[in-house]
Amino acid sequence: MTVRETASTTMLWVKEFSTNIFLRLGKGLFEIEFLQRNRRRVNLCFLIWVVSSLAGYLILSTTVGGLKDDFYQGGLEQTHNLVAQIGPSLLANDVLSLNMAIGELESRPGLISAAILDHQNKVVAHTDSKLVNRPLPPLESQRYVATMKGVSIEEGVSVRGEKTVRFSSDVIYSGVKIGKVYLGLSATHLYDSLKKYKTVFVFGVVFSLLLLSAILATMDRLSVARALKAQKALEGMIRMGPYLLEKKLAQGGMAELFVAAYERQDGFRKTVAVKRVLPHLAENSEFINMFIREARLAALLQHPNVVQVIDFGKIQNVYFIAMEYIRGKNLGEIMAGLKEGMTVDQAVFVVSQVAMGLEYSHSKKDDKSGKALNIVHRDISPQNILISFQGEVKLSDFGISKASSEPSLTHAGVIKGKLSYLSPEQAMGQTVDHQADLYALGIVFYEILSGKRLYRFTSDIEAIRSIPEMEITPIKERRPDIPDGLNRIVMKCLEKDKGFRYQNARELLQDLEALRRGLNMRYDRVDFSDFMRTHFKGNNAAKDPGANK
Repeated sequence: MTVRETASTTMLWVKEFSTNIFLRLGKGLFEIEFLQRNRRRVNLCFLIWVVSSLAGYLILSTTVGGLKDDFYQGGLEQTHNLVAQIGPSLLANDVLSLNMAIGELESRPGLISAAILDHQNKVVAHTDSKLVNRPLPPLESQRYVATMKGVSIEEGVSVRGEKTVRFSSDVIYSGVKIGKVYLGLSATHLYDSLKKYKTVFVFGVVFSLLLLSAILATMDRLSVARALKAQKALEGMIRMGPYLLEKKLAQGGMAELFVAAYERQDGFRKTVAVKRVLPHLAENSEFINMFIREARLAALLQHPNVVQVIDFGKIQNVYFIAMEYIRGKNLGEIMAGLKEGMTVDQAVFVVSQVAMGLEYSHSKKDDKSGKALNIVHRDISPQNILISFQGEVKLSDFGISKASSEPSLTHAGVIKGKLSYLSPEQAMGQTVDHQADLYALGIVFYEILSGKRLYRFTSDIEAIRSIPEMEITPIKERRPDIPDGLNRIVMKCLEKDKGFRYQNARELLQDLEALRRGLNMRYDRVDFSDFMRTHFKGNNAAKDPGANK
C-alpha cells in the first residue's frame, strides 16, 4: 500500500470513528427520558443560559477593558508629565531638580520605581539611590507589550517579585535625544481585580446553570405529576365523546391505538380506529404539531387506497384521530405469516394498489387554490400498507409526510423514515421528493416477491454509508420464474440515479397495467380476499392486532 493510500485509509478510518462516536454520544444523550420529555424546555433554558452567559461575558470584557485602559492611561500620563518636566534639568545635568522630580513620584500609588537616564544610558536619578550611575537592570521575564503615544510598554517582574508594567520614553530637547525616563507601576492590583471579576463570572455561569437546571427539574416534576394524574384518569376512560373505546390494538412511544365504536344518540353505530396521544406528550407542542399535521394531511386525501380520517380533535385535554378501521393485517405481518414470497399475481396486485394511492397523494392539489400540494409520504414500508380481509389495500400513517403547504418539522441532519426503506437521496441528506416513495415501494416489491428483507441496518451511519453504494441483485436472480418485464419494473424502481428511476407513480402504474395485459393477469380484490381469508382465517375485530397498525 502506497503512502497516499495509507493516508487516505487512515483519514477515512478517523472520519468514520469520530462520526460514530459523535452519533453514539448524541443518540445516547437524546435517548435520556428526561431530555425527551423536556426537549423544548431544555432548548429554551439552554438558550437563556447562553444569552445570559454571553451578556455576562460582554459585561466582564467591558469592565476588564475599562480597568486596563485606566491603568495604562494613568501610566502614559505620568510618563509624559515626567518627560515634560525634566527636559531643561537633564540637559543642564541639574541632579537636584531631577531627584526632586523623582521624589514627587514616590507618593503616587502603585509606583515601584522611577528612573531618569542620560544620553549615555546611565542612571542620573532613581527612586533607589543605590542605582545611580549604574546601568538600569531589566525586569525578570520581561516582554514587550506595545507602544502607545510614543511610550514603550513592557511587562515583567520587579526585584521585589511584583508584577510590574514599565513605561519608557525618550526625552527630546530641541529635536535631540538627551536621555530617557522609566516608570515602573505595580500591576498586582490590576491582576487581582481581573482575577476577581473572572471568578465572579465563572461563579455566575455555574450558578445560572444550576438555577435553570433546578427550575427545569421543578417544572418537569410538576409536568410528570400532571401526566400521572391524566394517565390515571385515562386508564378509567372508556369513552371519548361519541367514541366508545373497546380494545387497545397497539401502543408506541407517542400514541396508542384503539378499536372504538362511534355511537350517536339516534342509534347509529360504526367501528373505527382511534389514535390517542399519550398523556405525557399532551404538553409537547412539537409532537402535537406533528400529530395535527398528520391529521390535516390525511384528511385531505380521499381515496380507496388511503386510510380515511373520519375525525380529529381534542376531548378532555386529549388529542385524537379517528380513522376508518381496517379489519385485516399489515403487509409485514402477512409476509411474516407466509415465510415465503407472494405469487407474481399477488405482488403485482398489491403494488399496483399502493401505487394508485401514491399517484393520488403525489398529485393532490389544494381544493381552493388548485396549487399542487406535493405530498411525499417518506415512510413507505410493509407496516404502513394495510390489507383487509375484503382484499382492500390501503396506505396509512402520514405522520412524517411532507407537503409544500405545511411547515417543515424536520430538523437538519435528522433521518426520517425506516432505515431499511430509505432511498439513496434520503440516506445522503438530499432533498426528498415523490421519487423517494417510489424507491421505497420498489424495496417492498422486491421483498414480497423474494420473501426476504433487502436491507438490514443497525444504525444510521451504517445505512448512510451502505445504501448509496450497495449493489442490488436483480430480482430475477432470486426468483427465476419472474417474467423479464416484471424484473425490469422492479429494478427501475430501485435505480439509485433518480434520472433512471420512475419519474412518477403514473409511469409505474402504466408499466404494471401493460404487464398485466401482456400476461393476461386477472387477479383482483376478490382473489386477494380469498387468499386473506384462507391464510389468516379466524381473525376478527376482537383479536386483530394488525389492523390499522
